[in-house]
Amino acid sequence: MDLKPSIPRVFASRRPCWRRWSILVAGSCLLSTGCGVTNKVAINTMIPLMESAVNTTFRDKDIETVREGIAGNLLLLRGFAEEHPDVEEFRVLAAQNYFSFARGFVEDEDPDRALLLYEEGWRLGRERLESRDWFRDAEAEKPIPSDETLARISEDDVPLLFWTVANWTGWISLNLGAPAAVAQMPRVELYLDRIIQLEPGFFNGLPLAMVASLQSFRPEMLGGKPEASKSNFDEAFRLSGNRMLYFKVLYAEFYCRRIFDEDCYVETLNEVLEAPDDLFPEYQLWNEVAKDKAAYLLETMDEYF
Repeated sequence: MDLKPSIPRVFASRRPCWRRWSILVAGSCLLSTGCGVTNKVAINTMIPLMESAVNTTFRDKDIETVREGIAGNLLLLRGFAEEHPDVEEFRVLAAQNYFSFARGFVEDEDPDRALLLYEEGWRLGRERLESRDWFRDAEAEKPIPSDETLARISEDDVPLLFWTVANWTGWISLNLGAPAAVAQMPRVELYLDRIIQLEPGFFNGLPLAMVASLQSFRPEMLGGKPEASKSNFDEAFRLSGNRMLYFKVLYAEFYCRRIFDEDCYVETLNEVLEAPDDLFPEYQLWNEVAKDKAAYLLETMDEYF
């Protein structure tokens, strides 16, 4: 299989990292003992704690501590998700964190391992999605889901569907040499299009940046859409107030590189590196990761230009 590295590094700080770890360990003890009402109370307590931990992590800028701590958290999240398959929040958090870890920390250095992480995040999300009639119908329709089936996707489906598709997209990006993987792009793009119809500003516009990346994966003669890609990136920049540097990195990596515009590539990545550290405090970690990735892309640009 032809594996091709593509995208960025992500996630917490020293003391807060250990606090989050303690919360998750305590939660695992609660969820593995007792039953009935006790277990339900434990679940209802753990979900907001875990969501808060993720949001706190996004405000962090200590990339190395996150890199060291997140792998263990993934195992706990996966355990929660599999032990309580009907609790959708666990599946959403697990898929989100598998994607973020693979994209942010693993893909550049070890694409084979990133592939496994994307597959696991994709599996965890997909298993829960299979409880939806519309998803089973959509997956059964070939070569792509019908408009009627896609219209049955609701706003409530967006978080789980998006993070599942994010892992799916990451898996495709590492298999661009495999025709079977490339053939899945139109299906994934349709799911993203429906997410954008329902909630274009989800995660500051990440679905738009992701579909724009997909539209740049291939040359025009093989179905690439550079003009649509540019338009979707511009909308993602607007929705994030031009504060999500990660989108700029994707723009350089996929759009600028696809149209062979070296000036676009260099200027965009330098813009990321020169951005103020406090540009987007709520997503400080994502911006730190973006700067790390921008430096890496500039260092290796001779491979592409």
